Amino acid sequence: MVFVDEVHLPVVRDSDETLRSFQKEFIDCAKNTNANVIQLIAPTGAGKTLCFEKLMKDEMGVTHKTLLIYPTNALIKSQLERFTKDKKFRAINISSKILTKKGEERSRELYGLLSRYDIILTNPDIFQAIIGHMYKNLTGDLIQAFSFFKYIIYDEFHTYREFELSGILNQIGLFLNMSSCKVILSSATPKDEIIELLNLVRVGADRHPPQIERVDAKACSNNEGVVIRHKTKVEFRQGKIIDHIEQVVENLKEAVGNIEVNEPRILFIFDTVKDSNRFYYRLSSEYPELYKYAEKDNGYDTNNQDGYAQDFTKPILISTNKSEVGLDYPIKLLFMEDGFSIDSFIQRFGRAARHEPADCYIFTKKEANPLFSEDTVTYEQFFEIIKHITKDYNIQTKKVRTLFTFRQALAISDYKEQRKGDLKGFFAPESGSSYKLWLSFFSILNNRNKEDFVDRDLKRLNNFVTDIKKACRSLRGRSLQFPVVYQRGHEIRRTMYDVLSVLNQVPASVRKTKDGLEIVEEKSDASGPFIQAMTISYLPAPINYQKRNEQFRDEIDIIARNALDVFPEKQQKFLLFCIHSLCNSVEADRVVSPDEVILWNNKVIPLKTDALEFDND
Repeated sequence: MVFVDEVHLPVVRDSDETLRSFQKEFIDCAKNTNANVIQLIAPTGAGKTLCFEKLMKDEMGVTHKTLLIYPTNALIKSQLERFTKDKKFRAINISSKILTKKGEERSRELYGLLSRYDIILTNPDIFQAIIGHMYKNLTGDLIQAFSFFKYIIYDEFHTYREFELSGILNQIGLFLNMSSCKVILSSATPKDEIIELLNLVRVGADRHPPQIERVDAKACSNNEGVVIRHKTKVEFRQGKIIDHIEQVVENLKEAVGNIEVNEPRILFIFDTVKDSNRFYYRLSSEYPELYKYAEKDNGYDTNNQDGYAQDFTKPILISTNKSEVGLDYPIKLLFMEDGFSIDSFIQRFGRAARHEPADCYIFTKKEANPLFSEDTVTYEQFFEIIKHITKDYNIQTKKVRTLFTFRQALAISDYKEQRKGDLKGFFAPESGSSYKLWLSFFSILNNRNKEDFVDRDLKRLNNFVTDIKKACRSLRGRSLQFPVVYQRGHEIRRTMYDVLSVLNQVPASVRKTKDGLEIVEEKSDASGPFIQAMTISYLPAPINYQKRNEQFRDEIDIIARNALDVFPEKQQKFLLFCIHSLCNSVEADRVVSPDEVILWNNKVIPLKTDALEFDND
């Protein structure tokens, strides 16, 4: 057991109000410096949202058009409630779900909403869809939405990985080139590589890198400032939460009796949706006296198809990494698995002790207790020690650079002449690798495809390139969403979820209905993985799903070498370099749409909607 001490932030007096020092520094930086990109670094609970509010409405009461971009819809929902509850802001959440029109009218609808409201909350996917020409917009004017805003805020910026970052960097480039705005990147766990990557963006007539400033919320001594985190008692247990369910239940029984039922005060954060679902079910079947106090909110629940609404007045909330960001309940008891990186760990730990002292049970993959020789450590010391048992995720900048320029070439290719010329200027090619490389790549393949004879391997290679293009037009790549029937506590429910993720994590059967294929989870404690292989239309044989990225690269390499054999030697080398760069920069799951998956029991599941045969047994 170890105690993690309080965290205090210094405060200053500004006009007639008291601000935390970093808040005043941030506001001054945003309003009074030439910086066009500001990194805001502050721990969870420090008060970053107040910084945003100060930009949205100034001291004269003037509202400035602001775009707030969040990584998850749950975070958008909670922030929208905060911004609108006192009616200080006229804000709207824009998502694909609120757009009702089709075709060209859909782009007009989106354009109208973006131009009409002063405060807009959304996800980065919509702006990537604009760049990727995914909306039918014959005039090409929808891209003007990048010029509407004075402030663009990407909150929880640490959540994006290489694939998403390559798109977001292009978004930032368009925002900065199409207006005199300022872009804010907010996070509790910054990455040093972000500065290097931001320098890929070019701004202004002379195409210079953005001017970047960084504002940090730095802690002060415990007898100064204001408390943003209270003391936390930490106990470590090795393994998963569900491995210690009897002990966890005893802790819950003791805690629940002392909590008033009005909002979550006890939080569980699991590494997987599967384990959170299993835990919730076991509460329902084995511990009904606790189950009545519990609610669950994970990816399955977000996409539920039954229309049920969760009850967030219950004291126990069971969740996954979905709750790593934005969740702001007064959590006094936290059960958390250690996540997949130190960034994930920090975010999870930050959910507790924001309003009062808390207890935290941390379930780790490696033994943690021997690392702590003192009874009490500071917040900073705690994470320095924890780094020894967690992974440090480093952004692979080479992948981002490749996809960054590839996405640029796609955008340029898709737009008409006037917009095409604008984008070429905004994306500012430099010496060396740039979008020009990919435009040449497209051109050589297209010219060859116009010839009367196209061999089988070249056709396969073109199918791969088409898949890459489809993936890169959207922010997060491709995903096969299927209906899933699963056990939710004592009930059977339906959701929409990624079919490969479900089939690999849980034993399941698949049945054909009048509306298409439907996955039905089966009760089992088997750990998986459960997908043995998958078939892809342009690969000659199924590939091992558990080694899919390596085998996918190997198979594409063979196809490419065979297909390019008819090209001049110089073009062969160039094209092969491009193919290898793409293969090394993407994960197969983000790119391909499998025809079939082969499960652990050798059952073949067809995933194409036009599959003619299906075994319902």
